[in-house]
Amino acid sequence: MQKSGQSQRIEIFDGMRGLASLIVMIFHMAVWTVYGYSANEYKIFANSFWRVATQTPLKMIWGGNEAVLVFYIIGGFVLARPYLNGRKLDFKPFIIKRWIRLMLPYVLVIAVTVILIALFGAWKQDTIDLSGSFNVKWKRVPNTLEMLLYFLGYDYNLNILSGAFWSMVQEWRLSFILPFVAVALHRNRTGKVLGYYAVLQLGIEALTNWGMQSDTAWLAQLSESLNRTNYYAIFFVMGAVLAKHLPAIRVVVQEHRRFRILSAWAIPFLIPSQWILAELGLSFRVRHTLLLTGLGIILFLLLCLESPRLTAFFKSKPLLLLGRLSFSLYLTHTTSIILFVTFLGQVIPPETALLLSPLFALPVAYLWQKNVETRCLGLLKHFKK
Repeated sequence: MQKSGQSQRIEIFDGMRGLASLIVMIFHMAVWTVYGYSANEYKIFANSFWRVATQTPLKMIWGGNEAVLVFYIIGGFVLARPYLNGRKLDFKPFIIKRWIRLMLPYVLVIAVTVILIALFGAWKQDTIDLSGSFNVKWKRVPNTLEMLLYFLGYDYNLNILSGAFWSMVQEWRLSFILPFVAVALHRNRTGKVLGYYAVLQLGIEALTNWGMQSDTAWLAQLSESLNRTNYYAIFFVMGAVLAKHLPAIRVVVQEHRRFRILSAWAIPFLIPSQWILAELGLSFRVRHTLLLTGLGIILFLLLCLESPRLTAFFKSKPLLLLGRLSFSLYLTHTTSIILFVTFLGQVIPPETALLLSPLFALPVAYLWQKNVETRCLGLLKHFKK
C-alpha cells in the first residue's frame, strides 16, 4: 500500500506540473498583449474584463509567478524525499545528474534561441509590435560575455532571450543547497533546522541587500541575482518540510472536515493574494504576498491528496501528458511562440497569431521532449542510482 501511495502522489504532482506549465504559457501570451502587460505590470486596466481577470481568483488562470512556485514546492518535495528516507548524500553524482537533467536541455534551448535571434531577430523587431515585454525579446544577439554567463548558469540579461529562463537558473543553484537541507531535516528536529536556516537566510538577505547598493555594477548585479536565489530557496524548503511531515499532516487533514472546507475557500484567495490585496487597497511587498501564495499551494496539494475528484482530475490522461511535457514546454514555449508570431504575424494581426501560437508551441514541446529531453535523461543511465 505504501508503494502505491507514493506512486499516486507522483502522478498527481505530474498532473500539477502539467497544469502549471500551461498556466505559464498562458501568462506569457497575456503579458505579450498591450492590455495584459499593462494589467500585470502596472495594474492599469483597459476595461473591466482585465480588472476582473487580474484582481480576482481568475488570476490563477494566468498567474505566471504563482505557477513557478508550484514547480519549486513540488521540486523541493521530490528532491528531499529520498534523503528524508535515509539515502546517503553522494553529492558529486547528484550534481552531475542534476546538471544533465536541468542544465543540458537549458543550454541547448539557449543555443537554438540565439541562432533564431541571429536569423530572424532583426526581422521581428522591424515588423512585429506587441507589448513592451514581447518587443524586448530577440532585440539583439547576445554578446560573447553574455553567452558565457548563460552557459555557466547566470541570469544576466536573460530577458532578451525568454521570459522563462530566469527560474531555471534559480533551480540549478538551489540544487547545491537542497540535499543538505534534506539531510539535516532527516537527522534533526524540523524546528532546529528551520531556525538555523532562518538565520542563514536573513544573513544572506542582509549581505546581498548591501551589495545591491554598491556603485560597482557587477557587484550590484551579482548581489541582486543571489538575493533572488536566497528568496526562492524558501519555497524549496517548504516542499522539503512538507515531504518530511506529510503523513502526520494528512492525518490532521483527514480528521478535520472543517479544515478542508476552510482551506477550499481560502485557496482561491491565497494563491493570487498579491492581486486581491491590491484590489482591496492594501499594499504589501510582492515577496511577502508570495509567501501566502506558497501557503495556498501547500493547502491545495494537501486537498488534492485527500480528494478523490481532484486526484482523478490530476491523474487524467491530458494532464499526465502535459506533465510529461511540462519541462520541455516550460523551456521551449517562449522561443516557439516568438518564432510563430514573427512568421504568422506577417499575414494576420500579431495578436491573432499570438492567440493561435499554442498550436505550434505544444507540438514543439512534444518533439523537444521526445528528441532532446529523453536523450539527455538517457545519459543518466551511465551513473549509478
